[in-house]
Amino acid sequence: MIKEMRIFTCVTALGLALALAGCNGTELADLKAALEKTESERDNLQTQVNTVTKTRDLLQKQVNELADSRDRLEQQVTELTGSRDQLQKQVKGLTASRDALQNQADELTLSRDAAVVEARNAKQRIDALATQLDAETKKVSELQSQLKQVQTAIAELQKKFTL
Repeated sequence: MIKEMRIFTCVTALGLALALAGCNGTELADLKAALEKTESERDNLQTQVNTVTKTRDLLQKQVNELADSRDRLEQQVTELTGSRDQLQKQVKGLTASRDALQNQADELTLSRDAAVVEARNAKQRIDALATQLDAETKKVSELQSQLKQVQTAIAELQKKFTL
């Protein structure tokens, strides 16, 4: 854009110089008007160039800010990725611990269930032995009763024979 403006200005100046060299009064006035118009256009172009330059500078500043922001975000992403990886390792470790604890709980449950079955069997044996003990105790009581009767009968017979 600046090149175009320089070329335009040079062509205009060259045209004016050539025109002035071989012009009369009317032509001189026309050339002056054209020069003023060209200078006005040049000033407008210069204003536009200044505006574009300011806009470019502002946009460049925004680009720089966005690049800085992107860099910060990339750093945060890197940090978050590292944190995520550490958390995944912790999750794997905790999952392994949970699985080990679950296995222990399963083993303990099996042991408990086996102990419950053993306790039931033992209770059944105890109940059977208690029933058997009661029966044997009754037999012993009956035998003791019979023994007392026999002893009493022997004692009576001994009294009869000793008399």
